[in-house]
Amino acid sequence: LAEDEVKGETERGKVLLSLKYATQRNALIVGIVRCAHLPSMDSNGFSDPYVKVQLKPDPNHKKYRTAIKWKNLNPEFNEEFIFEVRRNELPKRLLDIRVYDKDVGRSDDFI
Repeated sequence: LAEDEVKGETERGKVLLSLKYATQRNALIVGIVRCAHLPSMDSNGFSDPYVKVQLKPDPNHKKYRTAIKWKNLNPEFNEEFIFEVRRNELPKRLLDIRVYDKDVGRSDDFI
């Protein structure tokens, strides 16, 4: 469907990422570059976003998280995370990327 044909969808922003496979290391390198147009989740008109990254299924349950970017709706992260996985296993894996708003004193909001 074209973007304007999707009905009932709420724009939650965009994530720019990079994916590289390092053959000699048998590793997938996931780069979280930046987010854009994130919705405001806080009463001050901003969000305090961070990104969680996981490659599923993973027997080691390895999860990564970026730094928090306070009061920012278009944060620049420029962080890389390395998942050791054989190339032939990649088609069986799912890259789970989720953006959250950090809240102090209560659970973080999923953006």
